[in-house]
Amino acid sequence: MKISRGVLIWATLALCGVMVLGAMTWLTRGVLASEKERAVAEARADLEERTRLALWRMDALGAVIVAGENRHTPADYGAGSAAFPTPGDPVVKLHFELRQSGKLTSPETESGQPSKLVALRDLLRKSPIPGEEWSQLTCAAEAGETAWNAVPKQALQQKFDNQMLRQTKGGSQVRGDASYQSNSSGTELAQRAKTVEETVISSNIGNQIDLTQSPIRADANQILDLGVMRAVWVGDELLLLRQFTTTSSGVVEKGIQGVWFDREILKQRLLAEIKDLLPASNLAVVGSGPGASRDPLTLVSFPLGLLRNESAPAADFPLNGPLIIGWAAVLLALLTASLLVHGVMRLSERRASFVSAVTHELRTPLTTFRLYSDMLESGAVKEGKRGDYLRVLSREADRLSHLVENVLSFSKVERGSARSVVRETSVAGLLEPMRERLEARLATAGLTLEMDGTGESKVRVDSAAVEHILFNLIDNAAKYAANGEPPKVEIRSVTSGRFLEITVSDHGPGIPESERGRIFRAFHKSAREAAESRPGVGLGLALSRRLAKSLGGGLTCVDSKSGACFVLRLPLVVS
Repeated sequence: MKISRGVLIWATLALCGVMVLGAMTWLTRGVLASEKERAVAEARADLEERTRLALWRMDALGAVIVAGENRHTPADYGAGSAAFPTPGDPVVKLHFELRQSGKLTSPETESGQPSKLVALRDLLRKSPIPGEEWSQLTCAAEAGETAWNAVPKQALQQKFDNQMLRQTKGGSQVRGDASYQSNSSGTELAQRAKTVEETVISSNIGNQIDLTQSPIRADANQILDLGVMRAVWVGDELLLLRQFTTTSSGVVEKGIQGVWFDREILKQRLLAEIKDLLPASNLAVVGSGPGASRDPLTLVSFPLGLLRNESAPAADFPLNGPLIIGWAAVLLALLTASLLVHGVMRLSERRASFVSAVTHELRTPLTTFRLYSDMLESGAVKEGKRGDYLRVLSREADRLSHLVENVLSFSKVERGSARSVVRETSVAGLLEPMRERLEARLATAGLTLEMDGTGESKVRVDSAAVEHILFNLIDNAAKYAANGEPPKVEIRSVTSGRFLEITVSDHGPGIPESERGRIFRAFHKSAREAAESRPGVGLGLALSRRLAKSLGGGLTCVDSKSGACFVLRLPLVVS
C-alpha cells in the first residue's frame, strides 16, 4: 500500500521531535544531576566549614579552661590552700594532689569536700588500669602526654595538596571538592593543636620561671620539675593531670596534681558554644590511641569527639532558569515547525484545489466559446438563433470576467497591495449606484431584487469594495437560490450601535450551520466539488470577508427562517 506524502512528512516531523525531546531530556538529566551534585558538594562544604568553626570555638573555650587550671602554682594544690574559692566553678568537681608515697590530698577538703576525695580514691581503685592509685595516675598522665604528642602540629602535605587543587580548579569547584575539605580539616586540626599548645604553655611560663629562679635549700620543700596539664580519661571520668618533682630536706619525691571535671557540665558548656552552628551535635568519649588524635572531628583540648548528627542535604534540584528557557525554546520550535508544516501542507492542498477548480471553471466556458464560435463561423446557426448564441457567449464572458476579477482582487488583498478610495457617503448613495448591476445578475437566474437603501446614515468606505462584496453575495444567490420561493433576494440596511448592517437574504436551500465556517475559506472547493456543484472556485466569500475586514467591519452568515442570510457590517461615521 502506498503511503501518502502527508503521512511521510508528519512521520518524519514526529521522529525529529522525538529525537530532539530525547536529547533535551538526556541533557536536562545530566544538568540536573550535575547541579544536584554541585549543590550537595556545596552543602557538604558548608557543613565542613561550620564543623571546623565549631571545633575552633570549643577548643578555644577548652584551652581557656585548661590554661586557667595550668596557671595555678603547685602550692595551690596543697592541703589547706585557699587558691580555689567555694563554691567554685561547677564544671570542676575537685582539685587534688597525689604523692608517690600514696598521700592523696585536696585543697578543698577543708571546705567540706572530703566525700569527693573519697569518691576519687574509689574511682582510682575501680579504674581498669592495674596497680595502686599512684601507678594508675602515673600511667594516665603518661598516656595523656603520649596522646598529646601524637596530635599533629603541622600539616605541610595537606597545605601543599590544597595549593595544587586551587591551581587546577576554580574557586567554586575547589570548595566543593571532598579532598580539599578533608585537607582543610586536617590543616586546621594541626592549627588548633598548635594554638592550644601555645595557650597552655604560656600559662605555665610563670611557674617555670619560679622554678628556675628559686634557690633550692636542703631544708625546703622545692619543686624541681613541673609538667603541663593534659586531659585524660580514667574510667568514665575526665581528669586534668600534670606530673611534678619536689625535694624536701634533700629527699626527692614525685607527685601528680590534677583536676576532676564534671564531664556532663563540661560537655554542655562546650556544646553551648556551637548551638548556632550545629544545633543537633553532641560530644562523645575519644580514646587515647594515635588514630583518635588525628581525627579532624576530635577536640585537642579535651579527649572528646564531635558528633554532628547531620549530613549534607540531598534534595532534588529544581529546574533552573536556563533549563526552563531551553525547554520553552525547544517546545516552541517544535510547535512552530508543526504549524509551519501544517500551513505548508494546507497551502499545497489549497493550491492544488485552486488549480483543479479553476481548470474546471475555465474548461466549461472555453468549450462553449469554441463550440459556439465555430458554429457561428460556419453558418450552421440560423439567423433567428444567433441572438441566443451571442447571449450565451456574453454570459460565459461575464462569468470568466468575474472569476478573474475575484482572483486578482484576492491576490492583491493577500499581498496587502490593494488600493482603496475611501469616501464618506449615505446609505442610499452607497447602494443605489450598484442596483442596476445587481438586478442584471439576478435577472439571469430569474430572480428579482428588493432593496431597502434609503437610510441617511453616513459611512466612510470604499464603494468599489462594498460593491464587490455585495455582487459576490448576489452572485451566490443567483447560483444557489434560483428556484427559491418567492424568487427574490432582499437587501436591508439598519444601524446597530456604531455599525451599519447590510443584510443580504434569499429564499433558497440555505447553508447548514456546520458549513458556515468552511464557506469563508479560500478555495474550499475541490475539483470534484467544483464539478458537482454550481460554478465557482470557492473564492468569492473568502475575498468578501477580507474586504469587509479591511473596511473596518465584518461579514458573517447568520440564521434565517428560509434561505441563506449574510450580514455585512460597516463602521458608521461618528458625528
